[in-house]
Amino acid sequence: MGEPIGILKVIVVRGKKLVIRDFKTSDPYVIVKFGNQTAKTKVVNSCLNPVWNEEMTFSLVEPVEVLNLEVFDKDVFKADDKMGHAHVNIQPLVTAARLREILGVSKEGTVLRKVIPETDNCLVAESSIDWVKGEVVQDVWLRLCEVESGEIELKLKFMKPPVPLLPPKSQVV
Repeated sequence: MGEPIGILKVIVVRGKKLVIRDFKTSDPYVIVKFGNQTAKTKVVNSCLNPVWNEEMTFSLVEPVEVLNLEVFDKDVFKADDKMGHAHVNIQPLVTAARLREILGVSKEGTVLRKVIPETDNCLVAESSIDWVKGEVVQDVWLRLCEVESGEIELKLKFMKPPVPLLPPKSQVV
């Protein structure tokens, strides 16, 4: 594992136009993978436009990994059905956070960087990385791959790791 550089908070906000994998609907959940770290949302029953609003926290280390997600339909009597996958490069978020620190940006709502849809992400549209309430934040809509339809909304936040408290210096008598 590389050098720790911060914390990545991922909020899986919602899904839109997900595919039907059961008779008339699906019971979707999302698995988020970042390097060797994995987290999972709750299952939303009978819904093609689910709202999760679940926050997950991952350790950020150099080199920065790509954030991957997979959407599944929960089944009781058989294996869960795949509902698509997506990925987004986290490096622009980390770079924007470093730039904000170097420039000393502190004005609320400052746009630090724009990210456009490319091969290293599944962005539906251009996304901005902003300075919001003391945090570097990126809102993204990701198009699900290898599936007829579906998008997932994420909110990504880069946070510096908490500074460890140093033990008090012992006094020499």
